[in-house]
Amino acid sequence: MYLIFISLLFLSQCQDPTVFKASDKVSYIIKDKLKRPADLLFFTEGLTFIADNVLLESTGLYGDSEIHYIDNVFDKQNIELKLRQPIGKQYFGEGCSKIKNKNGKDEIYMLTWKERKAFLLNSNLQLVQELEIPGEIQEGWGMTSYRDKKGDAMLLISDGTNRLYHVDPNDFKVKKTVSVRLENGNELNKLNELEIIGDGTVLANIYETPLIAQIDPHDGKLLDILDFTALIQDVESVKGKGYTDPMFNKVLNGIAYREGNLILSGKQWPYFYQIELQSQQQS
Repeated sequence: MYLIFISLLFLSQCQDPTVFKASDKVSYIIKDKLKRPADLLFFTEGLTFIADNVLLESTGLYGDSEIHYIDNVFDKQNIELKLRQPIGKQYFGEGCSKIKNKNGKDEIYMLTWKERKAFLLNSNLQLVQELEIPGEIQEGWGMTSYRDKKGDAMLLISDGTNRLYHVDPNDFKVKKTVSVRLENGNELNKLNELEIIGDGTVLANIYETPLIAQIDPHDGKLLDILDFTALIQDVESVKGKGYTDPMFNKVLNGIAYREGNLILSGKQWPYFYQIELQSQQQS
């Protein structure tokens, strides 16, 4: 019931070395490696599609935090940065998301880490309003958005714990909190970058690991944990070819999904990885 991307064709895993096992339920292939130009290497925090070929990315580090568009994502010759908007040297940028408000206009939200500030921006990445992060949320980490049963936009925020917070963008207050636990009852902490995918579940990076959790955002039920160690090994194979700090080779951070296209990235990685997830088959 909870297999990801059930519309994708099942492929045999037995004799194809390019197919990697992510869990007992899911395998994946690296469909493509979309190389970032040297000037597009960022400390990625938030990543989301806003059009078929355009990503919205928020970045971290004090003095380097910004939000911008990356256009022509799938065109390796013409990928480019657009509308760079720094957020101030006193802020460490974190997750971001886009919603369409009740008036049909695009609104963009961006978190900061410890400063307890969030920013509401328009589609031109101009500041509309500075917001206070709700007190229940310990720090700003990851963010994504979804539509509730009424069709209204909601934000989903992580703070590095095992909790996910459902936040109403109309007043930026927490309406619901869910906790995520492993089968043994232990808390699944360090939930970070978030992305709602096609079946309504959320993918969440587990910070400082090669793992991505698949979670039901409405009750916090852990549906699967996907292991992308093989992807990390590919990143490490290009060590020194773009990183400002090699310690970030293993830090998977950045998930974007749109109509079957899944993009994964990380801290100062030289590539966006286009991933196809498939159902595991018994051989």
